[in-house]
This record gives sequence, C-alpha cells and structure tokens, in this order.
Amino acid sequence: MTIQARLRAISGSILFLFLTCHLINHAFGLVSFQAMGDAHRILMTTWRTPIGTAFLSLAFLVHYAVAILSIYRRRTINMTGWEAAQMASGLIIPILILEHVLGTRIAEEVAGIDPTYRYVVAALWVAEPVTGILQGIAVVIAWTHGCIGLHFWLRVKDWYGDWRRPLLGVAVVLPALSLAGYVSAGFEVLFELDRDHMVNAILTQARFDPSKIQPLLKLQAPLTALFVVLGLAPFLGRFVRDRVLCKPRVALLLPDGTRVPVPLGATALEALRAAGRPHAAVCGGRGRCTTCRVRVIQGAEALEPPDSLENAALQRIKALEGVRLACQIRPKEHLGVSPLLPPTATARDGRQMGGLEGEERQVTCLFIDIRRSTKLGEEKLPYDVLFILNQFFSEMSHAIAETGGHYAQFNGDGLMALYGLETTPQDGAKAAINGAKAMLQRVEKLNKSLESELPFPLAVGIGLHHGEAIVGAMGPPRAQITSAIGDTINIAARLESLTKEHGVPVIFSHEVAAAAGIVTESLTRAEVPVRGREAPVRFYPIADPLETTAL
Repeated sequence: MTIQARLRAISGSILFLFLTCHLINHAFGLVSFQAMGDAHRILMTTWRTPIGTAFLSLAFLVHYAVAILSIYRRRTINMTGWEAAQMASGLIIPILILEHVLGTRIAEEVAGIDPTYRYVVAALWVAEPVTGILQGIAVVIAWTHGCIGLHFWLRVKDWYGDWRRPLLGVAVVLPALSLAGYVSAGFEVLFELDRDHMVNAILTQARFDPSKIQPLLKLQAPLTALFVVLGLAPFLGRFVRDRVLCKPRVALLLPDGTRVPVPLGATALEALRAAGRPHAAVCGGRGRCTTCRVRVIQGAEALEPPDSLENAALQRIKALEGVRLACQIRPKEHLGVSPLLPPTATARDGRQMGGLEGEERQVTCLFIDIRRSTKLGEEKLPYDVLFILNQFFSEMSHAIAETGGHYAQFNGDGLMALYGLETTPQDGAKAAINGAKAMLQRVEKLNKSLESELPFPLAVGIGLHHGEAIVGAMGPPRAQITSAIGDTINIAARLESLTKEHGVPVIFSHEVAAAAGIVTESLTRAEVPVRGREAPVRFYPIADPLETTAL
C-alpha cells in the first residue's frame, strides 16, 4: 500500500469510528435525554479532549487533502456510479457540517458555550429547523460515504461475501436508529416547555452569548466558499494539465487493433476508462483486487518493475510472467496489453490464481488410477467405497503437496497432478518422479491402515509425461480450477493406461527422463504409437520405483 493510500485508509478509519460513536449516541435518544447524556460520556468524551479533538481534526485534514490530491492525480473522471457517489459526497460533506461544527465544538472553545444535547437539539428543532433537516441529511451522506469506502476496502477479502448482508443490515439500521433518536429527542424537548421559555432556559444553561457566536457564524460564508474552491481546484488543475500541458504521446495497443491514447503519467486503467473502454477494477484501481490484470504483449521492458503493492498482489494470485495490474503500470512507450478478465469480473474472480488466461508451458503431468476399482464397488457398500476413495484422495493430495505438485483434477477413481508450475521444467520433472514415489509409499501405508476394510490391497498405475501444455483456470465461472490440456496430458493418460498391460505401477516417458536427468541405460525401454504423432512415444516401465537406483 502506498503512503497516500495508507494515509487515506487510516484517516478515513478514524473519521468513520467517530461517526459510528456519534450515531450510536444519537440512537439513545429513543430512550431519553438522560440516556443520551450517559452514552455521550462513554462514547464521546475521549473525542472531546484536546488530544482527541486534535487527533480528529488532523484525520479530517489529512483525509480531505489526500482526497483532493487523488482527484487531481486521476487521469480520467470516468468511473463507476459508486465511485462517483463517494467522490461527490466527500466534497459536499465539509460544506454541510460546517455550520454545525462552528456552532458546537468551535463555539465551545472560542465562545465558552456548553453545547449540551438539549442546546443542540433545541437549536436545530426550534431556532433553525431547516438547518436541523440539513444536518440529518449530512449524517446520512457522511455515513454513506464511509460505508462506500469500507465496502471498497472489504470486498476483496475472502470472508466478506458471507458477511456482506449482515453488515449491510447494520449500515442501514444504525443511521435509521440515530435519526429516530434525534427525532425522539426533539419531540421530548418540545413537550417539556413552551417554545420561548424552553429556548431561553436552555440557552442560559448553555452559556449562550450572541455577541460571541455571531463572529463565528460570519465565518461560515467565507469557509463555505473556500471548500467550494478547494473542491473545484483539482478538476480545474486536471483540465489545464491534460488539455494544455500533457497531451498524450504514447498509446495502449489492444488485441483488436485499437490504439488507446495514454495521458502523460496515467495508468493503463485510467487510459482505458478515459477512452470509454470497459475494464474490470473492483477495488477502484487501488491495486488490491487484481481484477484489472493484463498480459503485457509488447513494450514490457519500458515499464517500471512492480512496486511492493503490485508485487504483493501478483504473488498472492501466483501470476504468470508478463502479467501486470493495469491500475499500477504507467506506460512511457507504446504498450501492447491484453485484458485477462472480463469487464464484469467480481472480487471473487480477482481471487482466482494466475493462469486464468491460459499459457503454453513446459510441465510434467502425472496421472494415477486405482486398479480394479469396479471390483471394489461390487464387493463393498457404497458408503464404504466412498470412505476408501476419500482416504485415497486425501493421501494422494498430501503426496502431491509435499513434493511441490498441483492437484489439477480427479476422475472418479484417479487424479491428475501437474509439476513445474512454480519451478523450472527440470525441477518439475524431478519433483514428479518424487511425487510418484511418495504416492506409492502412501498407498502401502493406506493398505496397512485399511486392511480390515479392503477386500484386496489397493494397487495403482501412474503415468508421467513431460512437454508443452496449455495451462490455465478451467471449468464453470464460479468453480474453476487450474488445469491443463494438450498432447502432453493425453500422452500421460495413455502411459497410465499402459501400466495395466505391462504389469507395473509406474511408466514415465523418455521426455521425463531427459528433463529429470535420469540415467536410462539400465531401464527397460518400450514404445507406443500415438495418434497425431509421426514418431512413437518412448517410455520406461518401472516395476519397483522404490528400489530402482536410477530414480
């Protein structure tokens, strides 16, 4: 996370915590003024101390300054509706709450008044009811602004999907209770005394002095104008920068032949949005969700290397080489890119591991299958068969994990594993051989532990082949797994089936032996023709892999 993003998150969290305490305090108005006062002493006293006030004021100034800076730094104002709502609400909140702040906290420090809840509610309900309505609107807008920011931050988290509805309920109920408490407190004040006597008594109790308050209220107009100017300044600055000083010099080259101009200093995501090209970015371009990922096809050497924020995101999804985040790269030369996720991608899509786009890679594929599985189903009850198979798959998945492989798919009584996805092809081939050994060892242990359950010892056949395959996330959109397709996969499956004919537990191809550096002079060699290939596939049947010194 950049310093600017960190400051924005920390300051926003402080302000949101203060607002939450304030809303909870208002909600106690549904009980009574006494309850509001008691809650105020618990929830708000810390914020009203000199340190608390300074801390809160600093958080506001930092959050507002970072927001203004971020608007100026944007290279496009094309954004989602929620992003636009967050930006607009953030700019209007200071204007809406200005009179309230001047008449309460600042008046307390400068004019010496005691802004009790009775004073504030009486002023808003009786003296200035229009202002009271505006303050209610300001509370809703401020709360919505904070909730949008919190939503943008949390929606990339794995657990957020399960908690989203309950949190939405809290987000709706809390301001509703707060406004209801405010209304209830207002009616309570109205019913206590007649208006004139009530106002005079409360103003006297609050040490209200018009001569000291009026100078503060006169500051409202110039301060409002200041916030209006500050809100418009980044948009004016952007116009001057983009239209006068920084005309686009480079372009993004898209797969369909489109050239998208890139304003100087803009990210690829900003350039795409400025051109009206839909592109996924669930987190709003903050480098957290990875849904804006692209494959750099041309000009990668001219890009700055990933910073800590982008690098952490790419490592989290185990991105393949050449994959970058469009929200983090700033092209300085013409750059060819290909989007890897659709514009409608969700936060869940962003959590998909790298390889979703597919890539030809050198991998070692391993197939393992249980022998006589049909016979096992005939002699055992379905429940027992499932129990045995689950034990088998559990042991095999552990063998794959401990040898650095990837569990790619299963097919009822067997499974496929891929090696070399995160290592060199040579190391992947060696790891696949070790994976086959680990599987056989675990099958032996499984036979011993399930001896009383099995009608006959489990036996397996394992086939391994090394070569190029198309690796990527496959399957339904909501249940994709990283797997592979191609001749390499088909040949590995063919070799696994040949273990039955040769009566051996393991067969690996000559390509596996060459990649792993296995000495093959002492091994039995055989060949099998494969449809679509001119030359037959050479392979080595291994009767006892655990005892073969060449392995």
